[in-house]
Amino acid sequence: MIKRIKFVSTQSLLFFFTLLCSINLYADSTEDWQFVLTPVLWNASVDATLSDGGSGGDLPIDPDYRFFTLENLDDYLSLKFEANHGRIGFLFDSLRARYQDDTSNTIASFTVGTELGFIKAAARYQLFEEHKLDLIAGVQNSFLDIDQALIIGSMPGSTTKHSYDWTDPLIGLRYKYPISQKWLIWLRGNMGGFNVSTQRIIDLSTDIQYLINPTISFTMGYRYLEIDFKEDDVLYGVTLDGLHIGLGIHF
Repeated sequence: MIKRIKFVSTQSLLFFFTLLCSINLYADSTEDWQFVLTPVLWNASVDATLSDGGSGGDLPIDPDYRFFTLENLDDYLSLKFEANHGRIGFLFDSLRARYQDDTSNTIASFTVGTELGFIKAAARYQLFEEHKLDLIAGVQNSFLDIDQALIIGSMPGSTTKHSYDWTDPLIGLRYKYPISQKWLIWLRGNMGGFNVSTQRIIDLSTDIQYLINPTISFTMGYRYLEIDFKEDDVLYGVTLDGLHIGLGIHF
């Protein structure tokens, strides 16, 4: 899984950095590149279903995931990265969350682990000089892993694992509205899939950002993400939504 994520991430980064270099002639050469790295804590609720005809029925996905209570949380990572030069820029967004539910008694032990997430890479272009409205276009790689382990007494345990991943194009808009020199409002929405791999991706967010100083900012907002994937006998649908906070490092 980690090797696959690194490979897709590297390929996406190379593609979009090439894209940015190709359009760099249209950027304002008097401006320097500006970068923002933001670790994110997303208190997302998860509603997911998976039906795999090859496995003989529905697979259970009931993580009951809440980040701030750490309930069933086994591993978590979410990062955003942004590189801007005038009216052009590069956006990177990622989430990986794994949660595990254990049920055991004196006879048997049953463990279900679920890992899902995405890696998103996109380029942006500011459409109007006087308005901070960006057109966004890129790709998103989504993944889902489910592993189940059953141990009965002293008998050898049995383990099954199901892994899925797919890549889709995406397009959207982002708008920045400055309330003051310190406070900003961000609105972002993008759609993806278009039956390339996924039937539909909907990603909506609204954020309030406070610029603490030139190098640190604090962001709080709400995000809604929906992914519907269907291929052959595999039907997967997931919805994540909830509040998130982030600490931006500007350099």
